[in-house]
Formats: sequence, structure tokens, C-alpha cells
Amino acid sequence: MILRWSTGLESAAVGESSGVGTMQEPESRRDYVDAGSLSPWKVAVVDDDPDIHILTRRLLRDFTFEGRGVECLSGYSGEEARELVRRHPDTAVLLLDVAMESPLAGLEAVRFIRESLENRLVRIVLRTGRASQVPEQEVVLRFDVNDYREKSELTSGKFVAMVVASLRAFRDLVTIRQLSLSNEVLEQRVAERTRALEESNRRLEGIRQSLTQAQRIAQIGNWDWDPDTDRLTCSAETLRILGLTRESFGNSGIAGFLMRIHEAEREGVRRVIGSILRGGGSLETEFRVVRPGGEIRVVLGVGELLRDVGAGLRRLVYTLQDVTERRRVEDRLETATRVFRSAMEEVGDQLKVTSKVLENAIEGVVICDREGVIGSVNPAFSEITGFLSEEVIGRDIRQLRSGHHDDAFFSGIMSQLHASGQWRGEVWGRRKNGEAYPQMLSATVLRSPDGEVVNYVLVFNDISEVKRSQEELHYKTFHDVLSGLPNRELFRDHLQLAMRQADRQGRSLAVLLFDLDRFQTINDSLGHAWGDVLLKEVARRMAGCVRRGDTVSRLSGDEFAVLIQEVDNVQDILFSVHKLVAALAEAFAIGSHQVNLTVSIGITLYPEDGSDADLLLKNAGIAVNRAKEAGRDNYQFFTREMSRRADRRLSLESSLRLALERGEFELHYQPRLGLVNDRIVGAEALVRWRRNGELVPPGEFISLAEETGLIVPMGRWILETACRQNQAWREEGLPDLRVSVNLSGRQFQHQDLQGVVEEVLAGSGLPPRLLELEITESMVMREGERAIAILESLRGLGLSVAIDDFGTGYSSLSYLKRFPIQILKIDRSFVKDLAKDPRDLAIVNAIVSMAAGLDLSVVAEGVEDEAQREILRRAGCDEYQGFLRYRPLPAAEIPGVLRRS
Repeated sequence: MILRWSTGLESAAVGESSGVGTMQEPESRRDYVDAGSLSPWKVAVVDDDPDIHILTRRLLRDFTFEGRGVECLSGYSGEEARELVRRHPDTAVLLLDVAMESPLAGLEAVRFIRESLENRLVRIVLRTGRASQVPEQEVVLRFDVNDYREKSELTSGKFVAMVVASLRAFRDLVTIRQLSLSNEVLEQRVAERTRALEESNRRLEGIRQSLTQAQRIAQIGNWDWDPDTDRLTCSAETLRILGLTRESFGNSGIAGFLMRIHEAEREGVRRVIGSILRGGGSLETEFRVVRPGGEIRVVLGVGELLRDVGAGLRRLVYTLQDVTERRRVEDRLETATRVFRSAMEEVGDQLKVTSKVLENAIEGVVICDREGVIGSVNPAFSEITGFLSEEVIGRDIRQLRSGHHDDAFFSGIMSQLHASGQWRGEVWGRRKNGEAYPQMLSATVLRSPDGEVVNYVLVFNDISEVKRSQEELHYKTFHDVLSGLPNRELFRDHLQLAMRQADRQGRSLAVLLFDLDRFQTINDSLGHAWGDVLLKEVARRMAGCVRRGDTVSRLSGDEFAVLIQEVDNVQDILFSVHKLVAALAEAFAIGSHQVNLTVSIGITLYPEDGSDADLLLKNAGIAVNRAKEAGRDNYQFFTREMSRRADRRLSLESSLRLALERGEFELHYQPRLGLVNDRIVGAEALVRWRRNGELVPPGEFISLAEETGLIVPMGRWILETACRQNQAWREEGLPDLRVSVNLSGRQFQHQDLQGVVEEVLAGSGLPPRLLELEITESMVMREGERAIAILESLRGLGLSVAIDDFGTGYSSLSYLKRFPIQILKIDRSFVKDLAKDPRDLAIVNAIVSMAAGLDLSVVAEGVEDEAQREILRRAGCDEYQGFLRYRPLPAAEIPGVLRRS
């Protein structure tokens, strides 16, 4: 009997009467979705970011797995994740954001699905916005999470590979259940055949009894190994297969796993793992494992190497399937075949019985005599090949050959058949219409009691669809779905091949990395659909500008790469750069809009700028960043100085993430004085970072904190520290001092900024009137009406609000008059040349006059000499700060300054 894989879930999988979405065992074969069903796989996406839903749907829009598409279900909170899985228990994959601002989010949602809904089939993949949100491996295993990925992989080939792996695991779990039903069908058929032959030979009774025993199909486990740290993380099912507990396995790494393999096969598995690490790809091998009690289990292992080029990481993912019971069942079926053959010989009607057995098989079956003359075929043979039985019976089997294989190939098959009695492999067959098609063929020799060849039995499947699916998956794995260009993985392969060729020829090559300037703004303005149209047109133009043999690739998002081979001099590169830039400079007609693009380009050369593909791409990325810093719309060749700057930035970012918990930040305070009496009336809190005993210039880490999002916890620390310090000065008996704290753009956009400030004031005990918050002009203009509401809520707490760096942004006077602010701070750029540039004086006079009309105070920044101070005093400015009187001072020096003032 042939068992088919099923890829569906039970149609009646939810216990409606109980009100709880528990999975019930099916009562019959009809409870399973048929293997040929075209119903789509269900993939649930739960994320509070709508863009994640849009991008995921786009990536999976044309995706197919085993001939079926994908239906995306959407949820935006932990509660919706729970309800989605309750209503759709046949969900195959759940892509779940690990951090959402809602109840039952992240791991709590996973716990509910696994425990309350008792759904163990859905494959759960946690997704994180950044690496710091990734849960510990022990937590992942305890909650039965199947994988976790950063959202940065969302547009890469790895995302498709992860979905394929998750669907494959889901399919196999469902297959296990359906194969259990197949055992029942097998039992029924064996019983029917046994009754038919009961009068001829009672020995078949033993066969029926052996086949009625239920097969226990092995569960699938996996482990994840980091070869650089030797950290190996096993799933619970892997430990069960090995007969170990998590405590007994411990942290023994890959050596601990290899020690459980049978000694005779251990070295072979070690070589397979080494081959995967060296060459990538996926390899499959079967071996035996020895449990602690001496029990031996047969295991099928499949390994695959996953790489993260950007982070320079690699992981070996390995799945284990206990196939011991399957091998035992195959042995029993082989015994049954021999017994059936003997029984049919005894009744003298072997061919007739064989025809009845095979007439309902879905595989094509051909029975030939020892000379290769076809004696019988089953209906499936005619359905697959198009030949009727009367057209082939009595003819030589060789007339069905496709011509794809030579005589030596078939001679090899016959040699193995006569030596071992069977052969299995992939061959090309021919249909009646002349079409060649791939088939999986199994050939068996039937011998007489004296050992003479009597018949050959050929059983085959048409695997055309499987081949097409594999080719389609291969294409999607190595090509960008949107543009059709090679993706990062394929570009990297082309680059490595070109580097080897360049070495042989003694020539150079170049990698050009293109980043579309301000593409996100265009995408937000026109919408993602038109943004995709623009990206496809960019890809088309770029592909039309390169020579045959060169490669254009879309690496991710709005990032493209070009490989230029056979470079003799810089002029060759510049010719290609100018040609590409000119093609992209022409306006794009996108819908009813005309869009103009500029690009920032980073260029690296081989072998000068890197000895491998990853390093060349990395250095090209560094050069792109330099092009952006230089104002965009230009190209930059990579230099070693760029690499040193990038390394310093990476080092700073790494240290910055730990600086807060290590207590490396400190606040200095720059006094603010009244222009009339020159007395201290306030102080501005300024953060300083003391790294390894030395102060890091604020210009190096403030912008970095903004980019990485670390400015939010840092900003809260600054606010809390400044308020507590000001209250401490008051408790020392010092005069009241208004301390100003700068708010970053990310802090200003925080959903509960008012609540945070209110909580900090309450915790410090500082009266709100002694706190002043500084925001930039551009910050409030970006938010518009929302900024007015935020400022009014802050003013309601009783504190003051100042507009910092006033005059450098693009304020709307209609907005300015509505902003509930009290102070304008004149930017130092207008104060620097105040004594010698009449235009700066005119601007200062205008700001002071306007402020007076709006009943606002004016503070001048960057005052460094008496002439500037006197001009500001005459202009009517209220307060000033700068190096003329005080530089920023540590908190310990402020009391002395206040007493002297």
C-alpha cells in the first residue's frame, strides 16, 4: 500500500460545545483536508505596526508551497492573536511581534495558545524590532516558540526560507496524524485480502495481525547551533528522541550531540555537518542514536546553514526525525510482500490477484517478464502516461524510454537490480504525446523458488509538479520578488565567482552600492503601491545600463547593487556610474506624479578594498553612508579612514547601550543670567558621557542615541536626575533655581509624555514652576496641531516651555501665536557676529520685538564677550547664557556659584 502525504488540517478541529478551542482527534479520513486541496495556507500576522502587515502580505502575495498559496490573517494586539488562533485552529504559521503595548502580548499570547487553546500544531515565530528584544533561549523553549527573527529580515530571502521551513514543519505534524488514519485503512485492506486467501493458506493470518498494529510515526525535533560560540539549543522533542533531559544534556554543545550517535556512524555525521558549514545548502543523512539505557533509535537528520551577512553571523539549524517505527513498518511490508507472492504462487493466479491489489493505486505500476516485455499495467499508468493498456501490453518496456538517458545508465540499474533485488531513483519517462517528464521510479525483481528471475515490477510517480515547485522556490529564494533582479544571496554568489575569475585573469572588479535618497518620503507621500512601481522602474533602468556579464541586484528596500567586472582603471567605473546616474536622473512618471530621484553611491574595488564578498559589501555600505553625510546625490570611493570611522561608531553604539546601566552619564549645568542684574536665574542641564575615564563629545553620541532610540531612556534619566538635583539644592537652603531640560524628538512623540513628566515631578518633589522644558522649533512644526495639544498638556502641569534654537527652523507665525510657550531662545549663530554683522542685529531685534508682542521672554545663547552682552541688553533681551560668565559646571560646583552670585 502507498501512503500519501497530506497538507491539510482537520476540518472539524475545534470543540464547539465546550467553548474552548481544543484540538480533537478526527473520527474518519473525511476529517482531514485532502492532500490535493488548493485551499491556501493560513499565515497569521500579529503586529501593532500596519506597515509590517502590508509588507508581509506583499512578500507572500505570489508565494506558493506545494502548489498552494497563502492567506494572511491580521491582528494588531495580543488579544487579537488569541482570537485569531481560536477562530482559525488550522492556522499554519503565527508571525507574532514580541513587544506590543497591549495585554496578552508576546510570550503571554504564546502561553495562552499553547496551554489554554491547546494548539500544538501552529508554528509560532516571534519577531522583534531589534536584537535587545530577543527572548532568552530557555524562555523560547519553555513557551514552545519555534523560531524568532528580527524584523530587519522581513524583506530578505531568509524570510521566505523561514516561512517555507515553518510550513514544512506544520505539514509534517499534520501528516503524522493522517498517517495514523492510514494505518486503519491498511488494516482494513489487509483483512479483506486475508479473508480472500484464508482457505488457501492460513499463514496469511499472521500477516494480518502484524499489519493491524498501529504505526507510531516519529515526532520531529530540532536544534540550533552557533559554531562560533558552540552554543547548541535543543527543542524538547530532540531531547526525547535522544532519551535525555535538559539537565542531563546541559551545555555540552555539538560534542554532546555527537556523543549520542552510534560509534560506527559518528564520524560520518561529523563530516556532513562540516560540509554544511563549508558549503552551505541543505544535506540529509540517516543514522542511529544510542539512548542512555542502550536503546538504539534510527534518526533522519536534515541540516541547513543560515547566514546573516549584515551581522556577520551564521547558525546551523538541524532537524531530527525518529524514523525507527517507519523502518520497522517498511520491514513488515517487505515481509508481507514476500508472503503475498508465495500465497499467489500457491493458488496459481498471481497476476490476477496482483491486478486487483494494484488497480486502485495512485502510482503507475508496470509488470514485465524477464525479457522486459510488458505483461500488465494499472489504471494509474494510463492516467500518467496517456498510453492505454492494450497499446503497451506485449511490447518491450524499452520503447517507453525518453531518450534522456544512455544505455550505460540503464545497465547500471539492471546491475543493481540483479545484485540487490531492487533499485530506486529519479528517471525521465515519456508520455504518449512524446513529452518527457520526470518520475520517481522503484524497481523490484520477483524470483522463483529456485532463484530464477520471473518478473520485474516497476512502480513510479509523476514528479513534474514537485520539480516545478522546487524550481519556483529556488527562483524566489535567489531573486527579488518585486523587481525580478537577483537578491542579496545570488548577488553574493555572482560576486564570489567574479572574484575567482578576476584572480585568474589578474584584473580588478568593482561593487557599486546604490541608496535612493529620501525614498521613504516618496513612499509615504505616494503610498507603498506606487512606491513599488517606482522601485520596479528603477530596477528596469539600472538593468538596461550594464554590460553583459555585469550584475544588477536589489539587496533590500531601496538599496541596489551593481557588480562591474573586468575593470582596468577608474575611468571604467566612472563611466558606469555616470551612465547609471543619468538613467535615474530622468523623471519617473508614477501615476499622475512626476518623481525625480537622486542616489548616494558607495564604491569598493577588488582586491584593494576587501578579500571576500561580505567585506566588499560592508565597505561599500560604509562608503554609501559617507556619501549621505556629504549631502547625498554623490558617490564616494571607500577608504580605510571610512572603515576606522565606522568601527568607532559601532564601538560607540555598543558602549552606549550599556552606558546607562553602568552609570557612565553625568549632568553638567550651564548657569543662565539676567541681563539687567547679571544674577543667576536658572541653569540648563547638559548630559555628559564619561567613557573609560574620558568625556565623549556630545556631538558624537547625542545623534547616535537619537538614531538608535536610546535617547528615550537616556532622556528620562536626564529629566529625573535634573529634577532630583534641583530639589536637593532647595533642601540645602539655596535660592530657587529654574532648571531647563532639553526634550528630544522621540521623547516629544511619546504617547504619554505628560504622564512621564508628571511622574518624575511627583517622584522628585520639585515644584513644577522650577522646571523648564526646551523643544526645538522644527520639532513642534513637524507635529502641527498635535504639538499644540502636547504643549497645552505640559503647561497644565505648571511648568515652563521654551523654544530652543529659535530662528534656525521654519516656524509658521500662525502656529507660533497659538503655541502655549513662555520663552524663546535665540540661537548662538545669530549672537556670534552680533557686534559686526548688522543683519544678525536686525534678526535679534526682530525676535525680541516679536516676543514682546506675544508676551514671551527671550534668552540669548552663546554669549562670549561683553560687547555681545551689551547689545543684547540694549535690544531688550531678558536673559543670556554662554562662556562669558560660566561654562557648563558639574553639579557639585553649582552651590558655590549660587552663593557667590
